[in-house]
Amino acid sequence: MRKLIGFTILLLTAASATFAQSAQVGMKGPEHGAQKLRIDYVHYRPAVFETEQFKEAESEILNRGGLLYVYYTNVTDKPVQFYFYRINGKDESYWRLNGFVAWDRNYGSTVEPGQSGVWEINGITEDFAPGKPCKFSLIDRKEGVAGKFETTLEADPVQITHIRVLPGMKELEVHVRNAGKDTVQLGAAEVAGVQVAGCDWVGRELPGPGHAIARIALAEPVAPAKLLIVKVPVKGGGADRTVCGHRRAFEDVFPIGTWNTDEENLPALRRMHIDTGVAGGKKTDKFFGELAPKYGHNAIVHTEVPTEVDTLRELTGHPNLLCWGLADEPDWSKQPNVMLMCDDLVRKYDSTKPTFMTLCRNIKFFQYAPITDIACQDHYCVTAPSSSIWKKFYGTRLEETQIYTRDLKRAAEPHPVWVWTQGIADWGERPKRTVPTPDELAGQLVLNLGQGAKGILWFNYGKEVAAKFPDAVDAMRLWGRVMCLLRQDFLASDPALMDIKAPEQMDVAPLASRDRLLLCLFNKDYDIDPQAYPWREQKDVKITVELPSWIKPAAALRITPEGVVPAELKVSGRKATIQMDSLRVCDIVMLPNDPATKDRLDAAFKQIVADEDKTY
Repeated sequence: MRKLIGFTILLLTAASATFAQSAQVGMKGPEHGAQKLRIDYVHYRPAVFETEQFKEAESEILNRGGLLYVYYTNVTDKPVQFYFYRINGKDESYWRLNGFVAWDRNYGSTVEPGQSGVWEINGITEDFAPGKPCKFSLIDRKEGVAGKFETTLEADPVQITHIRVLPGMKELEVHVRNAGKDTVQLGAAEVAGVQVAGCDWVGRELPGPGHAIARIALAEPVAPAKLLIVKVPVKGGGADRTVCGHRRAFEDVFPIGTWNTDEENLPALRRMHIDTGVAGGKKTDKFFGELAPKYGHNAIVHTEVPTEVDTLRELTGHPNLLCWGLADEPDWSKQPNVMLMCDDLVRKYDSTKPTFMTLCRNIKFFQYAPITDIACQDHYCVTAPSSSIWKKFYGTRLEETQIYTRDLKRAAEPHPVWVWTQGIADWGERPKRTVPTPDELAGQLVLNLGQGAKGILWFNYGKEVAAKFPDAVDAMRLWGRVMCLLRQDFLASDPALMDIKAPEQMDVAPLASRDRLLLCLFNKDYDIDPQAYPWREQKDVKITVELPSWIKPAAALRITPEGVVPAELKVSGRKATIQMDSLRVCDIVMLPNDPATKDRLDAAFKQIVADEDKTY
């Protein structure tokens, strides 16, 4: 059985001629020489989200538009000062005040000579649907039209899916996905306004569908919050063009967290490999003044709506501040343009830490996820309140959380996404077992990791609940080992499109990095049950993977809560076959290039287990 695993491929492209118009608009035509702003690239991404496998409550109003990112460069020797944009003959105010755009944003009203920038427009009506005409102008405050293009809105199959900022802020990793059928060639990547010392690709000749990764060395470290506009030359799959993606610069980390930061819980949390929680208050409070430094526990600090400026003033610069959380689940009750204003205010007060927001409704992800530096979602599938409509009042298919993470990532790219995965909060929709079983907990975690989560936050851990369900606590600790061991791999990898053959009742989600492949496996052969979902174990599991050109695996390693276990591997040309005796619920398999990988993982795992007995 031939299938493509990873992201759903969305091809909304027309003929190559349309690509020429869509991808490099503004570069041709008799008026180009007179324009102050060269339009480098127009990124269009239609709003897509799951509607068939489940339905959300209150889903009457759907997003029928998409994201429009207009990248430009000032090609004159004088500054350009923006006044407004115009689309299809209507000024910016028309689109905003009539509710046709959820929000729009640029990164400064003045563009200096040679400077590049991007204007983000989040359109939600059919005016921004695939196939619609788009005549766009950027209006200069003094002299009228500074730059313009005319095109038809279509998605480019070649997209930058993730930009990672490595420790030291001097290196980037850029993931590129080709969802089309044609092979494309990728050129040396650039970063606008930043001197690049080197660019090293794996998968530079990128077949469709396929994946490629660049390691970009910068001549100097970039400052926190600097806008990084990455430009990748592309040949093939239509007209030659330069595909762009952007994010703000913050060193990426992989947190393992919970909401809870109560003093009585912190020793237990650290021994469960949990290092992050939600906290607020003052620098002199016991948590920030004593406990956070003692336990190495970082904080997501909520700034709320309207923004609590005193919180920003008080905690800016604290070494245990991980990020600013704008709000929890604002997609239930707060408009996206309100959240944009909150994000803008937080950015003005503190440019050293990223902004963060937790969302819960996949039908709203496209309106909200691109606002913050880090987007997050919290969809739980067992004995918990839900935004989706369940066939059973106490639970649903666990794959729903996977779909939510997939939809969130698709809306947020190339920003990183984190996930609140289900822990041991005591709800009550399933009275016989009010928290997930260890199997249900593990399955949801691996499903989320397989969709590219760059951080995991358990919801939740409370001392009284933990005492009632020690098996769930133990499962969180054991899978904490796996995440500690692989946290750099999750940061370095991204969901890849590739051919995979596997049993019909098995989900295989591949994550590709520059030197290894991770396969997140999930057994879909289970039942929804009022007490505990029962799984039917799969025997003699055989998985065949069409490898990326740069992956030449020396081994197949199962990364389990009990340690690293070799699996049978056969490689023939570009095909790798992994054979396992069985799969009961879920597993993570690594295919590394380096034959010494297992020894290093074994040593690291030994230290991770030792940390469970550490005295703080």
